[in-house]
Amino acid sequence: MSFSFKADFNPLLKLAIPLILTGAVQSSLGFFENVFLAKLGPHVLAASALVSWLFFTMISLVFGVFSSIHVLISHSHGANDQKNITQVLRDAFLFAIMLTPITFFIFWNAHDIFLWFGQKPELTSLAKLYLHGLAWGLFPKFILIVMFELLIGLGHTRIIMIFTLLSTPLYILFSYVLIFGKFGFPMLEIAGAGWGMTVADWIIATVVCILMWFSQRYRQYVRSIFSWAKPKYIWEIIHIGLPVGLMLCVETGYFFLMTISMGWIGVTTLAANQIAMQYLGMATSVVFSTTVAISARIGYFLGKNEIKNAEKAAYAGVIFCVIYTVIIAQFYWFSPGLLIAIDFNLSNPHHSEVIQLATSFLFICAFFQILEAVRLSLFGALRGLKDTRFTLMTSVICFWCIALPAGYLLSIPFNFGGQAFWWAMVASALCSTILLIRRFKIVILKRGIS
Repeated sequence: MSFSFKADFNPLLKLAIPLILTGAVQSSLGFFENVFLAKLGPHVLAASALVSWLFFTMISLVFGVFSSIHVLISHSHGANDQKNITQVLRDAFLFAIMLTPITFFIFWNAHDIFLWFGQKPELTSLAKLYLHGLAWGLFPKFILIVMFELLIGLGHTRIIMIFTLLSTPLYILFSYVLIFGKFGFPMLEIAGAGWGMTVADWIIATVVCILMWFSQRYRQYVRSIFSWAKPKYIWEIIHIGLPVGLMLCVETGYFFLMTISMGWIGVTTLAANQIAMQYLGMATSVVFSTTVAISARIGYFLGKNEIKNAEKAAYAGVIFCVIYTVIIAQFYWFSPGLLIAIDFNLSNPHHSEVIQLATSFLFICAFFQILEAVRLSLFGALRGLKDTRFTLMTSVICFWCIALPAGYLLSIPFNFGGQAFWWAMVASALCSTILLIRRFKIVILKRGIS
């Protein structure tokens, strides 16, 4: 299969680069919060790790379900069916409203989950403050996801990039101000991280909705959410998106349980693991943003019945993501101190154990990250082909049936430490990648024959 940069890579990158910048900027929020909370001590950073991975697990489930919105819209856009676009958006808003009280209840009471998993009471009490602040921002966050899914489906990803670039300083500013009590505001410490995110979400969601309501380009879609009609696409949103959401939830849920297990090993191990995870999160956000572009591009080609171009778009995305992660891996392998120094003072003897553990985690993380580039790219390709159940199955088998039990047994009963969890992740990612390559070839072949 031959590739042309102009015909294959350039269109994908035009769609992906705004999403990549958006994802990178959004992931910087967690990065800066880690930096801010690390200044309050290892215990606060460890507590934030518990909250972060519970939050990512829940949001990944919601985001995965809502990712079906851009798939449905891109298919309708490729077929030039404007009516279906308005119906999909209206049902997506209704679904977001239905999800809000359920997720709010979970977040408000989630600190009990940490106690049930055997975490230290001093960590769970800190986590509770963070969680309660985050809970009040769930509804505007869901609305933002829905609006951005509309833009992705229409191929207008640059607008998302502009919104994100303008709004991200607000997230960082509010978190900084409320964590440390600047400009006359109270010093809320870890609770300030949650409330900073919530205040910013409400402001940004309000501004985005107002602008799109009055936009000549989008108001026909946005104003349709108030027109009553029998829901038509809620089930299809769930049918396509739930396997993706569960797949992402399975994977982030693995990281959540890995974080819980790191806490069993020790606070120092948990803090070191969070350092590696913050860099993995930033790198993966770029890959994941590219997968969204891959699925949107494939959906567009399927709407035009151009199977060969859809296949080439998938492989172009894989190649781009692998090159990117190999470049990033060089820093993990050869300059880990530069990365760790952002969170902790390398010359402080009290931090020596954290630094040593974080260095070893980053070394293994580099291998996992490269495999993730291939794996997630294929996820995006299969999502664009509306084949999402197999990806869920592979995630369950590889992460929960292989990586989790192997990582737990090697780390805790056999006392190999937290590194065993990371090596188990590498092995599971390799298995999943092999299965997904074979699945993609089968699905694309069937599409071509039909």
